[in-house]
Amino acid sequence: MNAMIDVTEYFARVSGDPIKDAFAARRPMMPWATKTPVPDEEIGGIWQGLIEGVEPPRDRRLAYVHIPFCTNHCLFCGFYRQRLHDGGSAAFVDLVVEEIQREAQGPGIAARPVQAVYLGGGTPTALDPVDLQRILETLCRQLPLAPDCEVTVEGRVKDFTAEMIDACLAGGANRFSIGVQTFATRVRRRQGRQASGAQVERVVGDLIARDAATVVLDLIYGFPDQTPAIWAEDLRICQALGPDGVDLYALHLIPSAPLRQAVGHGKIPAPADLPQQGELYRIGADALDELGWCQISNSHWARTQRERNRYNRLIKQGADCLAYGAGAGGSIGRYRYSLVGDLDPYRAAIRRGDKPLGTLHVADALAPLRDRLAGGIEVGCLDLTCLETAQAPGLLSALDPLFDQWSQAGLLRRDGSLIHLTRAGRFWSPNLLRALNDICTSRSALAESDCPDPIPNRGEPT
Repeated sequence: MNAMIDVTEYFARVSGDPIKDAFAARRPMMPWATKTPVPDEEIGGIWQGLIEGVEPPRDRRLAYVHIPFCTNHCLFCGFYRQRLHDGGSAAFVDLVVEEIQREAQGPGIAARPVQAVYLGGGTPTALDPVDLQRILETLCRQLPLAPDCEVTVEGRVKDFTAEMIDACLAGGANRFSIGVQTFATRVRRRQGRQASGAQVERVVGDLIARDAATVVLDLIYGFPDQTPAIWAEDLRICQALGPDGVDLYALHLIPSAPLRQAVGHGKIPAPADLPQQGELYRIGADALDELGWCQISNSHWARTQRERNRYNRLIKQGADCLAYGAGAGGSIGRYRYSLVGDLDPYRAAIRRGDKPLGTLHVADALAPLRDRLAGGIEVGCLDLTCLETAQAPGLLSALDPLFDQWSQAGLLRRDGSLIHLTRAGRFWSPNLLRALNDICTSRSALAESDCPDPIPNRGEPT
């Protein structure tokens, strides 16, 4: 193959501080970008085949339940859909329970043990405790959960009452992910968070003191008015509380979030720009490293060995994911699907006996390679031997100049067949993964154009 791919458009700036200015913008890889929509008239038949086990499942499997309710719309959030009205908790959970039960015995659903379950949203803890417990019990009873399955409930601080915690534990939850975002009361209130910093510390401290489940805190850096000193104090409080794990997420001005409009109209100061976010990420990562926390992904650190972060880690590696609840997304084999987000069509589909599918996409032949790339980049270490594939022959040699340039720019270092991301490389990991996926697609297209005959392997390593 003589045609060459120009990788220079993915080069990073070479400077003295790559975490601040390696790229002009962050370019994340959307999960559906490399998948092809299935025509509407074919969706029902394909889904039935997935339930019956026609599609070979992936080796690992997860389950996700989406709870599309919140008590209020925080300014920074782009996931808000609707408030939970009186009586809505039990009615919605009735539908979810029916959805899970209806397909649980299908060969395609029972084919693999579920390694991790995640209840997200929205806000799962917006449900009544008894209803949240019903969902958990249904999942534990109906799905083939692995003996050491990680069962996570995501929620807001104000919802973690003693009754809520007891209900979740009784239902089978063994991990709590709490959206703290920041302990600074002024910053919290400006974003629509209702609890004060002192209340957050008290609730989280009480939950950790129970020692009944893994506790993970989500922190966000880059809020308006969140100075480096405030961020450092967030990290200090987190360490003092002693959770099992912590996520450090960059603030994104999501187009649908009220924060973007508020900043645009001058009602709120602008949040941190990318160079400032890079510095905040460095402050956080360095502080946790100095405290002896173990970085297990680009945005996640574990303080204790019982924090596995299994769901988030495996979803990045392309594991199957069974999805339930309005607005959920999942995948089985080559197919990725989403469920309708609005309650009326979701309810109507369940009552008809149908899966409330919104979209269905099918992956291309490069999907296994893309999953290995995503999984490696996520943990900061990529084995380059995975790049030698029959679907994109010569990919490694095509990428060599790019890896050399990224190394020069301070984003990675090479160690034989491995590349290790630096601190700056971890911050800019969305750009690196996007570049690798783009080049894989281009290399595969070149291979197809040079090889019109259907010979599956011309001798390149697989």
